[in-house]
Amino acid sequence: ATHQLLTNIFEFISIVILSNDKYREITGALITERDLQILERCNRDTIPALESIVGSDILGLRLSLDDESVERELRAAGDIWSEHILENAKAYIMTFLYIFITVIGGYPIASSIAKGANLPADSGVFYIVRLFDALIYFYLPQINILFIRFFQGRPLRHRMVGRTVVIGDVPWVAQCAEAFLSKIFACSYSIAGLNVHSANPSDHLVHRMTHRVVRGALLICGRPDGRLSALTAMESAVSLSINQASSIQSIGSSCETVTIGHNPFKLPLSTRGIFLKKFRPLFLCEYLVGECEDGMDVLNMSSVRRSIVLDDSSSPANSQAFIARYQMQGAEENPIGKNRRGGLAKEQSSAALLGMYKTLENETVKKVEHDQHFLDASGRFPLRRVLETAIQEKKWSDNARRLFEALDTDRDARIGLDDFVDGLSKLNSARTKEELTSIFHQFDKNSGSISFDQFYRLMTMNRLEVEAILQPSIRDSQGLIQVRPSNECFFGEGLVERSQDNQGEQSWALGATKSQNFAQELYESRIASLQRFVSMTVMFHQMGSRVERFFSKISLGLLGYRIDRTHSIMRIATTASPISGADVRDRQRAIHYMRKIHHSVQVIENAWLQFKASEKSAPN
Repeated sequence: ATHQLLTNIFEFISIVILSNDKYREITGALITERDLQILERCNRDTIPALESIVGSDILGLRLSLDDESVERELRAAGDIWSEHILENAKAYIMTFLYIFITVIGGYPIASSIAKGANLPADSGVFYIVRLFDALIYFYLPQINILFIRFFQGRPLRHRMVGRTVVIGDVPWVAQCAEAFLSKIFACSYSIAGLNVHSANPSDHLVHRMTHRVVRGALLICGRPDGRLSALTAMESAVSLSINQASSIQSIGSSCETVTIGHNPFKLPLSTRGIFLKKFRPLFLCEYLVGECEDGMDVLNMSSVRRSIVLDDSSSPANSQAFIARYQMQGAEENPIGKNRRGGLAKEQSSAALLGMYKTLENETVKKVEHDQHFLDASGRFPLRRVLETAIQEKKWSDNARRLFEALDTDRDARIGLDDFVDGLSKLNSARTKEELTSIFHQFDKNSGSISFDQFYRLMTMNRLEVEAILQPSIRDSQGLIQVRPSNECFFGEGLVERSQDNQGEQSWALGATKSQNFAQELYESRIASLQRFVSMTVMFHQMGSRVERFFSKISLGLLGYRIDRTHSIMRIATTASPISGADVRDRQRAIHYMRKIHHSVQVIENAWLQFKASEKSAPN
């Protein structure tokens, strides 16, 4: 709840800064309105994502989920880890029953077999049988643990000691999950206790934790979504840390690693990979990589892509059809993400994705460098493209001049609001009169008319710039500032069109993809990390509640405890202040008196200035 509240506060502060050019200049804000729209869309789409993780809707009602749902996978992983925790307690109970029965009955298992075989009790072989009984008593806890692991299908070579859980993720997720798991096992019995540590896998997990890796250590790591170009390197670092920890072996066994993330690629050395479902739209980099894997040139827009993104002549039916197909097949089964082998391009490791994005960047640079004739040494202005643009602008300028003269009924070289709206309405413009009025007022500067230069600038705007002008105010009907979510079928749909209009088909892919890096980082820090944290809490709660129920059932409620309690008896969790209350009280009084003095000085100063002003204005 605190994390979500901070996300909303961040959005509000950002939109307030962006709503005023002076605020934006003073703060040096890097965030844009488009970043906020993407963040708000992901923020709203995270509600069904969290519902699928916890298995309940916003009203607390259980969802009907299949066996492969994320919630069931998390609880299954929690059940396995709870068996790791409970194996010592179960072996202890089995040992107690064996000793209790064999000692009272007088029939240890080896001796019973010898007597059943009619072996004489006074023979020397019988002493060897009793030696086997003694060894069984000595190693009985380990034997019982091996039996439990064998029948449950768990690794046999894990250490037979208390378990250690290491949580790896970004600092806030790792530390909060560590506190949550420690709290759940705060009142558990020592025979079913565990040690909990946390570290950042992209920073210090290797240096702090890998030398502590032993057989049976439990490692859970959250992986950033490496399918996003801004997070690919980060996931590569996390994957490297996980592989390094999981590769440390002893007697052919290592730690048990569970990874949680959105990229559905299981690391080879990890024991289990839990993949969270994606409810957000695709980012542009995902869209481009998916089509590139299909053998198509992402730098040359196909006719299909144009009909989805760039077609101004028709209604948005094509986009709606794409959205319907995308929602019907699911974001995880998007057909444009399939590669030549028939698999999904999303099923790639972070290293493979990093190579794809690097290849896309190199191809873009090569395409830009293909034209060797530039107007200057910077290489930013190709001669051929500048000439083509000049010719097109000359043709459009002539047409705009004739249209301007047709709308200028009074021949004063300026167009009024009525002439502008009525004239364009008669030309079957796709805009309503209200929209045309709003566009006109963006250029008239409260003069009631526009010149040819203003009219030419207005008519040369692309569709995206016009939509930006017609966007509703950031304030709602009650005057409250609101962040409006993006309604694109994939993030960057409009950005592609703007780059295409302004730069042609040369470098829009690279530039448009990099322009979303900050939005992707916001998505990771505010949305994806929250989903990973909730996933960890679901798994840990299942693990802790299963351990608690075991002791309650085995003792008929006598040894039960509550996982929501701790041994701490303090009512307010605060840190002792190094400053006494008396010092604080004296300081408050000093500040109070200082404010009174400053107020008095201000009153006297104002009175003196008014007196001097009245003297100057008084007649001699």
